[in-house]
Amino acid sequence: MENKEELKNVIAVENVSMHFNMATEKVDSLRDYLTKALSRKLFFDDFVAVDNVSFNVKKGEVFGIVGTNGSGKSTLLKMIAGVLEPSKGKIYTHGTMAPLIELGAGFDGELTGRENIYLNGALLGYSKEFLDEKFKSIVDFAEMWKFLDMPLKNYSSGMTARIAFAIATAVKPDILIADEILAVGDFLFQQKCEQRIKELMEGGTTVLIVSHSIDQIEHLCDRVLWIEKGKQIMVGKTFEVCNEYRNLQNSPDSSSTSPKLQVISEEKCSICGNLSQFRNEPGMTYKTEAYCSKCGSLLRTADLIRFYLSEEFPFAESIGDIEEQLSKMNIMYCGHNDVLSSYLKRFSGFLSLNQNRLHDCVILLDNEELPIAEKESIDLIIMQRVLSFVKNPEGLLSKVYELLKPGGTLLLTVPVFEQKKTKKRTEKDQKVVLNNHSLVTEWGFDTKEILHDLGFTVKMKKMHEWYNKEDITDIDRSYKKFIETHPYFYFKFNSWAIIAKKEEEKE
Repeated sequence: MENKEELKNVIAVENVSMHFNMATEKVDSLRDYLTKALSRKLFFDDFVAVDNVSFNVKKGEVFGIVGTNGSGKSTLLKMIAGVLEPSKGKIYTHGTMAPLIELGAGFDGELTGRENIYLNGALLGYSKEFLDEKFKSIVDFAEMWKFLDMPLKNYSSGMTARIAFAIATAVKPDILIADEILAVGDFLFQQKCEQRIKELMEGGTTVLIVSHSIDQIEHLCDRVLWIEKGKQIMVGKTFEVCNEYRNLQNSPDSSSTSPKLQVISEEKCSICGNLSQFRNEPGMTYKTEAYCSKCGSLLRTADLIRFYLSEEFPFAESIGDIEEQLSKMNIMYCGHNDVLSSYLKRFSGFLSLNQNRLHDCVILLDNEELPIAEKESIDLIIMQRVLSFVKNPEGLLSKVYELLKPGGTLLLTVPVFEQKKTKKRTEKDQKVVLNNHSLVTEWGFDTKEILHDLGFTVKMKKMHEWYNKEDITDIDRSYKKFIETHPYFYFKFNSWAIIAKKEEEKE
């Protein structure tokens, strides 16, 4: 039997509304404003940001709020946090609260990161003694020791987000309010934030989350509230609300300004450095995978570079942030034409294996000689969307190992097929794959083993999972049938991002 204390509502929102007065005409100066106001010639419209919303959140529950831009989500959170007072209705909260609504609010750009930890902590109600005690853990979590005494004005937005989140979660609150917190910073830091939130949840903290990412809401939340234009549309179990929300986004009558289902994530692109939406078209065929809305980079390319930057250049937010280092490197890119390849062409040490057709590139990669560079002459090799097509992957990777300098790096992506080993292909198999282009063959969990055997040190990370396991085709089940009847069928898969380092030269 469940403990009554565990079922206690720690947040109760009862018939809450928020009204704002909006001037009906533009006023260019304070003088005009006062003149019109005193003469009663200034008129206002009543704007309803939140309209009669009611819900309860139980202790230890993870509660999500979804809705299109301008639907009133952030306004609702600010009322719950006590930043705004509702025009109508009542809000009851029980326990200590950590509101992550505007990360970095109250920071001073002229002060160092160290000084801002104490400043922001004081604004959150933490004593100096408490901050002294927690200081090391805050900086460790933010991974900011190197930049601790640098003025905050020189920080990137991602670096500021690291410190702000680390401070706000330095103590386990009873209630954590997070407004798009998982959309700031780099990909790995977002994962770190998500893990911290999960730890708080396990410790009994009640969590309120606003996110544009339905995937995040689905795997984190117990229940969800959906609001549109301030009105409560639906509140209930996560899968029920999210399914209805998705249906609206896919309907022909939905607003063109509303986020569509094809938006997979909204985050900083690690290629171009812009805050971008990564979109796909419904169906997710070969030619309609998720691309950055700003530069057009494939999502899995951006994920691969993000993983690389986090390991080699932890505070770089885009590949543009390491241009000086790249200019000193010999870089080889193997794969289909891609935004990243176009970017790297500006550097003198760039060698491209890009061909007009994937077929030609793969044939070249499978060539016994691969006469493109001298042995131990390349600093960085990037293999994007290629390895799963080649006939002899071990042979190719052996050649790659020979081309790399001691300490050189191989970056690659491969499909994830759980509990499957890499397929050994015949000439006939490869011909079928290449001629049908959009067919991809399995590449299994033995990738790490193959690279280790060649002498690489390997780090692997599963990237954005835009497919659920049940959506991924079991290629072994009907492989021949699909080849015969669906020549352009694309087998859905998630991907590994892999960093393989060649050993340094021994002295």
